Formats: sequence, structure tokens, C-alpha cells
Amino acid sequence: MDQNNTLPMTAGNAYNENCHQQTLIMEGSLPLFDDINLGSNLTIVDYGCSQGRNSIAMMQRVLNRMAPSSTASLVFEDLPSNEFASLIRLLPELSASNPTLKIYPSLIPRSFYEPVIAPATVDIGFTSSTIHWLKRMPLLKPPTETVSEYYAKRTCRNAPEAEENFREFLTLRGQEIKSGGYFIIACFGSFTEEEITRYKDALILRHRILFQAAEKLANEGKLPLKAMEKINVPIYDRSEEEFRSGIEELKDTWVMEEYYRKMIPHPAYDKYLKACELEDADENSKTEAAKAYAGALIDWLVAVMGDMIKNWWRESGVEDDKVDEIYQELLVVAKDLLWKEGPGGAEIPLMYTRLRRA
Repeated sequence: MDQNNTLPMTAGNAYNENCHQQTLIMEGSLPLFDDINLGSNLTIVDYGCSQGRNSIAMMQRVLNRMAPSSTASLVFEDLPSNEFASLIRLLPELSASNPTLKIYPSLIPRSFYEPVIAPATVDIGFTSSTIHWLKRMPLLKPPTETVSEYYAKRTCRNAPEAEENFREFLTLRGQEIKSGGYFIIACFGSFTEEEITRYKDALILRHRILFQAAEKLANEGKLPLKAMEKINVPIYDRSEEEFRSGIEELKDTWVMEEYYRKMIPHPAYDKYLKACELEDADENSKTEAAKAYAGALIDWLVAVMGDMIKNWWRESGVEDDKVDEIYQELLVVAKDLLWKEGPGGAEIPLMYTRLRRA
């Protein structure tokens, strides 16, 4: 792994419009803010703000508790390739909602695997649905492996990189957050064997289905086979043991004050269940509800990965004027495959913690 990950979320405000599950994930972390002592001059950093919808909501939760005339420096960090324009359009909401506060927002286009802000200047750090992203790109899919085989081996292949990345990430934040300051983390987790039986592995399932759809198009001659090598999504879902031991390794820097783990469903699942429970719901209407549910899950995924996929295709020789047409066909095939396999409840295990800087 020697190429840095510079992949952005899908542009055009797509992430903000489809990040409903990430919103629930962020909301699951908000109680960790509530008993933090806030001063009159606060610096908060969101490490991995994306297009800003959930970041703004988190910042607002903190601002609501600040005394009038207080000063808040709000720092939004993400990759240089991030679509900051969507975030910028949301920033006036914070000032309009908090007229008695002095609010100073700033954007930092930089990887959080680098120093982001001056040492010992941050009171509260926050990151949600972010640190499963790796610093570097994983190995390309070997042409001898199918998509299913590649995904079966992905966890083992990415584990060493993920361990190194987590150590680096926590070390950097330990330099930036003041002694006595706080770092709140909401981190995607891996499924236990029992949970896989009950829920299916929702994240792996969605990724695998998407690329099996691309594999189908490649086998039909609609995509070059070379395009299938670049399904190296740079993510890793840590186990609870990996997450806690990674923090314990830096116990001289971080004190874990609170920790909990919970399953977060996709909101579309509840909508699907309600549609199936209607008195007049026949088999056809249940099938349509299941298809709509599968479609919502694929839309959720491509809000993160859509531009990545298109760029990989262009790099693999797909003509630019053909990319969007093939991409739309990909979505149709992927939604059909996911519906037929059955997406389960689409729950994701999340690990939450509040760390205090020693």
C-alpha cells in the first residue's frame, strides 16, 4: 500500500442528501457531549466533516450549551478533494441560530493522517463515520480472484494498515487536543459471528453487491476487465478488541471515560417494515417495498463511492461520454442483485467513546 487515499465523497451534495444512516450514527454520539464543561472560548474540530450536514448538527449541539457572548472557533477538516462548497452553504445556519455567540468557522483541506491544527489548541475533537477509511489504497484486486473472493480476503489484507493508521491518528490528535480536552469518536465496527448470522454483514454485503454488478457488466463486455481491478475501497471495520486495544496502547495520552457499542439501522429499513405491515399489503406491494429498500441502500453507498467508481473507470479506459450511461446501468443491476439476495436489516455496529487528553 503505497498510494495515499485521496478519494472524495460523491459531489453535487449527494452525500448530504443520502447520509441518513450517518446522521443516526452522529446522533448516537451526542450524549457524550452533554456533561463536558464548556468555557467561554472554545475550539472544536470535526475530523472528517465531508459535505457538512452532520457536522453542522454536532456543532449546533455544543453551541446550544454555550453562554451568551462566548466565542466558538469551529474547525472543519477533510481531504482537499472534499466538496467543501456544500458545507460552506450551511455555515450561515450556525450564526443565524446563535446570534449571541461569536462564531469563527474555518476549513482545513488536509488528511487527518497529517497534523491538522496547531499543537494543544483544541478543546473538543470529534470524528464520526470516518476512521474506517485508510490512509493508503489497498492492493488492487488480482485478476485471478472474483469479487466475492477478493472481499473474503479484504479484512486480513487491510488489518496491518488499519492498526498502523489508528495509532497514527490518535497520536496526532493527542498533539492537537489540549491536556484535559476531549475527543469523541463514533467508529464503524466489525460484526461478531453471532451478528453476521442475525443481520448479515451489511457493509460488506453492500460493497460486494455493487462490485458484483460491475463484474456482471464487465462479463457482458460493457466494461473493460481492467476496470474490475480497481475495486480496492480503502476501508477497514475494526473489531471491538482492536478498537479498545488501540486506545489502550496510548494510555499515557488518552483516558477512556465512556464507551458503548450499539447497532445503527438504516432509516429506510423502518419504512420498509411499515410498508409490509399495512393491512392491504399484498405480495406485490411487499416486493415493491423491498425493491425500494434495496434501492435506498445502494443510493446510500454510491453517495460515498459514486465518483470513485467513475474515476476508476475513466482510468481503466472507459470513454468519458460513456461513463454516466454505464453507471446508471450499474445502479439498476446492483439494486436488483441486492433485492434478490435480501439486504437484511442493514444495521451497522458502531463503537462510541469519549476520550480525555491526559
